[in-house]
Amino acid sequence: MHHARPTPSFRHARSPGIACSASCRHASSCEATRGGDPALLDVRRIVERVGPFSDGDRLVQPGAPHLAAFSVLSGMAKTMHGEHVVAFHLPGELFALDVSRTHMHDASVVTIGKTWFCRFPRDATHALCCASDDIARHLGTLRRREHRARNASAFEGDALRRVRGFLADLLRRHRAIEKESRFLALPMMREDIGNHLGMSAATVTRMLAKLRDAGTLVIRPGGVDILDEVALHAP
Repeated sequence: MHHARPTPSFRHARSPGIACSASCRHASSCEATRGGDPALLDVRRIVERVGPFSDGDRLVQPGAPHLAAFSVLSGMAKTMHGEHVVAFHLPGELFALDVSRTHMHDASVVTIGKTWFCRFPRDATHALCCASDDIARHLGTLRRREHRARNASAFEGDALRRVRGFLADLLRRHRAIEKESRFLALPMMREDIGNHLGMSAATVTRMLAKLRDAGTLVIRPGGVDILDEVALHAP
């Protein structure tokens, strides 16, 4: 079992100054601004860049006060409830918006590989929501989506169907970043994928091998090349 290291300090936060702009390679896919919606661009004024974090570092942990939401700038992260992986986070995706009424985190966010984050301070975000109905509605929608995702059941069906569904979902989200790429990075351990899907790491490996043998994908160092996207959605 991979044990996350304690939460590092935010000594690398880049402030003052605007840390977010249209020149960011993820500007067109950033959920915080809905890809650069003019009504949401004020969000860029509050962004802090934090990192780099090493593999296994905790960005937040249960019981810590909720001080900010985050999105991945480069790398990947996972959210864990106890020992269960409930979500993986790709660049541009906003998360850690949904917290309990106590305003304390009830889950861990753990980095996968070397990762940088965009940090959205809670107080500054609240002030923006008070000043802009558009921002308030948008972040409210993302908060409700995060809540549903964290409380939803895992991918359903047999092991092969769950792995196909996981890859199809990850590819759909990855395409928001790299629209033409067929390479899907899988920097997380097979144990993490299995934990997320409710199966062993060995079963994940076997299912990937089945998809390889069927011509659906090619297994590469660090990920897979998807050759047949239609097959990922097969019943």
